[in-house]
Amino acid sequence: MNAAHTDAHDSQNTSADSPNTSAEAAAASLRGRIRPLPAETDDETFLPFLDLCFNWSMDRPRIEIEDLRFRSDAVFYYRGWGREGDIAVAAHAEADAQSPIVGLAWVRLADIDDVVGRADEKVGGDFAAALDKTGTEVVRSEVVPEGDADAGAVAGSGSDVPAGTDTDGSADADDAATEPAAADLTPSDEQMPFTGYGWVAADIPELSMAVLPDHQGQGIGGALLDTVCALARMSGFPAVSLSVEDGNGAAKLYADHGFVSVGRNGDSDVLVRKLG
Repeated sequence: MNAAHTDAHDSQNTSADSPNTSAEAAAASLRGRIRPLPAETDDETFLPFLDLCFNWSMDRPRIEIEDLRFRSDAVFYYRGWGREGDIAVAAHAEADAQSPIVGLAWVRLADIDDVVGRADEKVGGDFAAALDKTGTEVVRSEVVPEGDADAGAVAGSGSDVPAGTDTDGSADADDAATEPAAADLTPSDEQMPFTGYGWVAADIPELSMAVLPDHQGQGIGGALLDTVCALARMSGFPAVSLSVEDGNGAAKLYADHGFVSVGRNGDSDVLVRKLG
């Protein structure tokens, strides 16, 4: 992500030892435009940014916003916003909180009932090693109430990201080998619960982020990342995860902000940033 553009004549006080440089002023201005989203935020706020997450590549078939209202791998990330563990921060066009939102970063836990219900799946050993946990610890998770699940009774992930998708989710790796790439992901009672493309553990929320095209290259993405991770740390989460497909240039931004690869799901890297 490029640094914010500043003009050479913005200030006469441009000496190296001056704290009032134009770059610092731009950074301060950007911080003043980033605000948390309230719990009652409606679906329409998320959809333009989820659209960018799913349709990051122009070389893939486009998934229309109307489809994102119903697909299980899309509604997972925003439907019913405001449940426990939901954290989102928005970058506004101006310092005024009523100005349009131009960037959004948010984290969400998989529903605990869905996680516990996937008892027959196994967590990847590479996830466990990267998180300094045993497989059982990652699968069981600290947030699973005692007595609510048998030992090791939580899901792991092994996903194949649908075409045109840059959000994060998981599907059974064995199923991925037999299902077509454009599988129908509309919610149904017959499907296994969806726990997110970047799922690694029940107590680690998954991050999604997008910045509107006209506002990219201004440092907004990095500021959103650091802010939402700071809020997640203050909320007690040990880490955040995400999934990024091969060829997505956002991978460098994530690496620059402390995310490391803990495994592969299909043609995507699953990344984790520890918050301790």
